Amino acid sequence: MIHDEIPLWGLTDRSSIPEIMEKSFQFLRQQGGRVSISTLKHGLPENRIISLQRLSDGELYFMTSRGKPFYRQLQEQPHVAIASLLDDTHHCIRIRAAVEECTDPAVYRDYAEKNPGTMKMYRYNTDLIVLFRLARGTGEILHLYRDDMIRRLRFGFGGERPEELTYFITERCTGCGSCFDHCAEHSIYRSEDGKYHIRSMDCDDCGICYTKCPLAGTALINRMEENRS
Repeated sequence: MIHDEIPLWGLTDRSSIPEIMEKSFQFLRQQGGRVSISTLKHGLPENRIISLQRLSDGELYFMTSRGKPFYRQLQEQPHVAIASLLDDTHHCIRIRAAVEECTDPAVYRDYAEKNPGTMKMYRYNTDLIVLFRLARGTGEILHLYRDDMIRRLRFGFGGERPEELTYFITERCTGCGSCFDHCAEHSIYRSEDGKYHIRSMDCDDCGICYTKCPLAGTALINRMEENRS
């Protein structure tokens, strides 16, 4: 079974990285930008809901107050993990990014025009308002279809390349087909030379293929093991 004919929001594995990123940002805007965002506090994860906005310069920003712990956490560790569930479906977007505090007055004016409620909330001291920009990072859009069929596409922005899947098949593949036989997502296919490959758009990144490959570690690689060594 091949899922190529089933697009992900009009996108396929032949779509360009800018196309995938643009579609992701469009969906975030349609959702009102409401996302779950995680930071670190004393080395432990902390989570909250924020509004992520794409302003006139095309960049993604979020706002906080200089008086909040959130701001201090971003100063100490300027990286965030973001997730958003789209509507009441199994569509979701995930982003991991380095953030930078914005210092451009034009961006602040743009934000103020688009967010009169926030400006009213901080009317007694608007100097507390601080904007952070998603400077660079990686992300993915994902959908879990009925029968648990996965479709995912990954992107990078700000000069970052998309994250690779955890598992990949090397040239040492002997063509035994064990990975193919045990892939519940049908994401593994055989090429004309008899070797197998993983179609990343369909892969759940679960690792079942790795547990079944007789040459795991050489013909089929687990990047988590590589990074550990």
